Amino acid sequence: MTRFLVFLIAAYVIYYLFKNSLKSKAPGNTTQHPPDKKTDVAATRLKEIAYVFYSAAKDGNTCDVCMSLDGMHILPDHKMLHRIKPPHSDCKSTQGCRCTLVYVTRDEEGSREIESLLKRCGGMCDRNTLDKERMGR
Repeated sequence: MTRFLVFLIAAYVIYYLFKNSLKSKAPGNTTQHPPDKKTDVAATRLKEIAYVFYSAAKDGNTCDVCMSLDGMHILPDHKMLHRIKPPHSDCKSTQGCRCTLVYVTRDEEGSREIESLLKRCGGMCDRNTLDKERMGR
């Protein structure tokens, strides 16, 4: 008799779970989940960032790859940013990659001008190109 009761309770639990899983998958289910706060905060912060500036350590142990990226300005949604984000795999330094990314927000002086220049240059350029573009105006 005890086995029968245990079997009956287990069958009811499985039925209950199955029924509830079907309810949540039914078309026309308008249950809205609250938005993920982390995603909202990240999207808001990304909208506030005008551009990203790549900065290398610039000492005797800095590799050629890092030195070539030093001074690079990149739009925050550019695909190359994720590939070169420090510490990147192309770094040849014996001490490892010690580079940093400097995030510049839109409320900083001159950031909107640099952001528009980057958009005209394809989203990524070095400091010299930016200086030439600014002088050419």
